[in-house]
Amino acid sequence: MTHATGKKQSIRVFLDAADYGRYLVQAGTHHVTPSALGELLIQDGLERLERGDLHALGLGTDRPAAQGSGAN
Repeated sequence: MTHATGKKQSIRVFLDAADYGRYLVQAGTHHVTPSALGELLIQDGLERLERGDLHALGLGTDRPAAQGSGAN
């Protein structure tokens, strides 16, 4: 996972209370701040999307789409 240097941009994410609680538990369990956990999760999610893994979007397939296949 690459880490950008320089100024970081802030984002806002809205979670329901149950997911927010789970998020805080995971941050504490893994000894990271909630901000650091969010950054790591977003980086991981973006890398997965870039590889063609669309499960998080509810569009998952068993294998990533072939690039340049010409299929639509």
